[in-house]
Amino acid sequence: MAGPITILNVAEKPSVARALASVFAQTQGSRDLGPVRNQAAQVFVCENVIFPNILIQGDGRHQGPASNRPHRMITTSVRGHLASQDFGSNYGWGACNPSALFHAPIETMYQSDMEPLKNMLLAKAREADAIILWLDCDREGEAISWEVREVCLQGNPRLQDNNIYRAKFSTVMPQEIRGALSSLGRVNVNFVHAVQARSEHDLRVGAAFTRFQTLRLQKNFDEFANGSQGVVSYGPCQFPTLGFVVERWARIQTFIPEDFWYIDMAITVSADGTMEGSESTIGGGGQQHSNPNPNQGTSSASRPVFLKWKRDRLYDKVLTMSLYESCTDTGEATVVSLTGRPKNKWRPIPLATVELQKRASRYLRIGSERLMTAADELYQQGLISYPRTETEIFRQEFQHIPLIQSFQAIDGIFGEYASKLLSNNNFQNPRAGRNDDKAHPPITPCKAVAPNTIHDKTHRDVYTLVVQHYLACCSRDALGKETVLTVKMASEEFVAKGLMVLERNWLEIYSPFERWSTGQGELPNVQVGSRFTPTSLLMKDGRTTAPNFISEVELISLMDRNGIGTDATIATHISTIQDRQYAEKDPSQRFVPTKLGIALVEGYNR
Repeated sequence: MAGPITILNVAEKPSVARALASVFAQTQGSRDLGPVRNQAAQVFVCENVIFPNILIQGDGRHQGPASNRPHRMITTSVRGHLASQDFGSNYGWGACNPSALFHAPIETMYQSDMEPLKNMLLAKAREADAIILWLDCDREGEAISWEVREVCLQGNPRLQDNNIYRAKFSTVMPQEIRGALSSLGRVNVNFVHAVQARSEHDLRVGAAFTRFQTLRLQKNFDEFANGSQGVVSYGPCQFPTLGFVVERWARIQTFIPEDFWYIDMAITVSADGTMEGSESTIGGGGQQHSNPNPNQGTSSASRPVFLKWKRDRLYDKVLTMSLYESCTDTGEATVVSLTGRPKNKWRPIPLATVELQKRASRYLRIGSERLMTAADELYQQGLISYPRTETEIFRQEFQHIPLIQSFQAIDGIFGEYASKLLSNNNFQNPRAGRNDDKAHPPITPCKAVAPNTIHDKTHRDVYTLVVQHYLACCSRDALGKETVLTVKMASEEFVAKGLMVLERNWLEIYSPFERWSTGQGELPNVQVGSRFTPTSLLMKDGRTTAPNFISEVELISLMDRNGIGTDATIATHISTIQDRQYAEKDPSQRFVPTKLGIALVEGYNR
């Protein structure tokens, strides 16, 4: 066998570098030389790591064990982007008109805190025969890979492009890392160019408008004149995000409430499931009078069923009163139809980043920025898969059964439900969603652990949600029977819907977050054409109310629908409008714009 090839492995974060080094050290026959100290980032060295010869890879195809060869693995990391782009000193504040920034040359530079990392990569690249880039497998990771590549080629020009490889992985689990070592590809230049184009656009537009609005405010308003308010920043994604918040605020401010009226009917279902049809007093004006039959409605086993007026509501009191009086004059209602049909509540589709953010906000009251920080840390610990993905489809080769089996050993609801899922043919392949980024699987648990062993509450809650969602995806749909009762009184029709849940299935594991109920239970079994007297028939009034301030769930949905940011950056843009004091988030996860935020959006609107 030929001598070992020295490889420099570069990860995006120190935690991923440590995980990679641990996997390399676990390879049979390898020799772990431990970490090297006194470097800009931790450097790990492991010798005699056997995997398919790197020099015959590069097309992303899996290489078999027949081509195995020893490799000397040097592993380290960066901390996100190495380089940054900005305008030269000739285009500083006050040196040019903001509009000049749309055509000014852009310089690539390394901040002082990144210089040590750059110098370390220059030195380590000189020792290497090849480079493997283990940056996150998204467009941003592809761009950072390109920055690392540029530095390594500068340190060791003999490497050339054919000695620089890209690893594709979604978790830091050993089996996936070993698979990535057997199917190395190249950096996707198209993705790199896409990120660079977006970065240049954001820089030019953001810098030009930031200077424009800051200078204009300083010129026209005393509180900004001395610069005490700082820079009033503009961002191509940040500003539309703020726009959604202000738009909802404006709807609230301009809202004019309206009075409306409606007719409300109720019947009573007895313990044996039949409808009680004895006479009752029919009253108006929102007052329900006592029932002349003292026994009716008093049984603890009886329950009311409410029927909704088909017209819903009217904004004309006189017309509503006329229709109400025609009903009271008739006195009795007639059953027009009673239909029943099977109904399913579908299990959820596999979990992508945007949906995880929405569910964490809705169920856990965890903001998107805090969620993504926790999810990234869970990923780095090997507990969940890569949390920045648009994919809602599992590949056919995904091994669901072994993953579910691993949860059987966990005490509590996870273990019990996993065992139930693997018995009586309860397991179902997950449904397929519409989106697939072709880079990562949906967000799934990678390692089965008892939630109470995760000490950080946010981490524990996010991990639990990911597990619940995954197990729900692999379950059967919930089954029920829906009944719809339609009755007619004079010219008016009233409708009630009832639901009897027959099999909860995936709802069991997703409790208490997911429920399925109409609040009515099973409706009485009555004959079409039969007549009865309602327990109550009331004319009621109400008033329309303004919408609430926009919730984080609604804001994420609007951003996703309108292409503002990406699944990986939506949380950052939401955080930015708060950091800039353009909007504030209240305890109920709703956003309220500040005076400055309102002024900026309204200023551009005018």
